[in-house]
Amino acid sequence: MQRKLKVFKFGGASLKDPDAIRNVSTILKSYAPEKLIVVVSAMGKTTNALETVVAAHAAGDRELAYERLETIKLAHYDICRGLLGDETEEVFTQLNDLFVSAEWVLDEEPSDNYDYDYDQIVSLGELVSSRIVAAYFNTVELPTQWLDARDVILTDNIFREGWVQWPETEARAQRILEPMLAKPG
Repeated sequence: MQRKLKVFKFGGASLKDPDAIRNVSTILKSYAPEKLIVVVSAMGKTTNALETVVAAHAAGDRELAYERLETIKLAHYDICRGLLGDETEEVFTQLNDLFVSAEWVLDEEPSDNYDYDYDQIVSLGELVSSRIVAAYFNTVELPTQWLDARDVILTDNIFREGWVQWPETEARAQRILEPMLAKPG
């Protein structure tokens, strides 16, 4: 039996600040109690900001790269506090871990492959955004299971222009998504 499924994709402008994220939750609540898949972009101009981190790193300006990353981190912590309050929330630990993973990239010499470094750093935007949004949804009666898209979608190793490996991606989607969607609630 095939099930109809609604998939929502919210871009950066829809997630630019706490009020925008609250609006997204209002939109999604109107579909309750349906099961939904929600895909989010990086918040606001985060992708552009992360690109400046990559550029500074590639230019060998480690100090500037760290400074720009710290600005991005603090902006996301502010959004998170605006939605969830106190930093004792589990999401702050998750965010910190994600930012530390970007710092590890910056600790290394730039790769000979700019596109590789780009993918390692710029993908942080969606990961951080999705963690914040999922944590917030769970506080406003929108039960949410966070899923790392990298666990489902497999691409080749052409950085910045990866091609989806459809057979494996479809198999992963069945193995991972179907049980998640079958859970009650």
